[in-house]
Amino acid sequence: MPGPLSALFVSRLLRGTAAGLITIAFPYLALTELRTGALLLGLLYALGSVATGLLSYAVSLYGSRRALRPAYFLSLALLPVAALLLLLPPTLPLVALASALGGFSATGSLAGGGVGGVAMPLQTAILSDLIPPGRRTLWLSRFTFFASLSAGAGTLLGGFLGLEAIFLVALALAVGSVLAAVPVPVRTVRRGRPMDRRSHDVIRRFTLTGLLNGFSQGLLTPFLIPFFVLVYGIPRPEMAVYATLSSVVGTFAVLLAPALEHRWGFVRAIVGTRLAAAGLAGVMPFLPFAGALAVYLVLPALRVAALPAQTAALMGRVAPEDRSEGAGTNQAARVLAAGGATALGGYSLEEVAVAVPFVAYAATLAANAWLYLEFFGWDGEKIPALEAGGG
Repeated sequence: MPGPLSALFVSRLLRGTAAGLITIAFPYLALTELRTGALLLGLLYALGSVATGLLSYAVSLYGSRRALRPAYFLSLALLPVAALLLLLPPTLPLVALASALGGFSATGSLAGGGVGGVAMPLQTAILSDLIPPGRRTLWLSRFTFFASLSAGAGTLLGGFLGLEAIFLVALALAVGSVLAAVPVPVRTVRRGRPMDRRSHDVIRRFTLTGLLNGFSQGLLTPFLIPFFVLVYGIPRPEMAVYATLSSVVGTFAVLLAPALEHRWGFVRAIVGTRLAAAGLAGVMPFLPFAGALAVYLVLPALRVAALPAQTAALMGRVAPEDRSEGAGTNQAARVLAAGGATALGGYSLEEVAVAVPFVAYAATLAANAWLYLEFFGWDGEKIPALEAGGG
């Protein structure tokens, strides 16, 4: 692996491990120490989603139009600051601030970069600059695979440490991820450059699909762990094992992205995996524990299997100078929609019926799949890639 890719790789591994630690610890901090309940936990996750969306858009826009390198390091620095806040005596305002800065929205699987997500669009843009278009999906899947593996390790470790130790280790790893990224080369941005017209149209389409994707994630994903805690009374060490297994399945699923893209193209790969996820989610709350656990173990895998192909498609269809803004706008749309949906999901889980967020998630995913077909066509022919071998 070339030197620049190695540095970016190490940074992403360290950040992934920190994210895994926080993913398993944060809901227990809220539910057991602050005694928030599912509704208030949902509001904390919603705050993390909204803050991540706004920060993602602002930092990525600054990176695309003004200075990419400072924007990237600012995005990396937010997670260690949030982890430091969680080491202080917990109060609701302090935990809410940490959630906002660290992006503790849990609206994406560990493979998708849920925690600390402000940095993900800029990392994607920088990684795409370093990779030839014909190998972009392959390298994106590899990076996602190893980042998810590290996040799974963090999740597993979090089941056997105290909360204070978890946040201390997460802080050290997050600081290390910033330092590791220092040697990574970052493109120089021409200040004041307007966005390419074609890039604008591509970003608009991916933004609209991102809205539905984010809404579906926000309805359910933050509550998969609390679902087992509240409904089945699963203790933290046992839940850590299940969460780790689910993460590992998702980790290996992303390695299928190049084959899925080669066989079906990015549109059909997304449509097929998400419709399968919709069907399983729709029946999950009606199953006994063993069946619900089986669905939980494969659901994140279906959500992320085509993720590298989708990311490569976006990166290959916008001008290189617009990649940061494209990735940031897409993520902002996804997590902002997830924020509102998370508040709704928490209310439904606690006050209405457990099945409501699961069924709504399935319906929204089906609509998301239809929109991909409408915007891009079965073979992505409506908007082809800009680069030979790209997308």
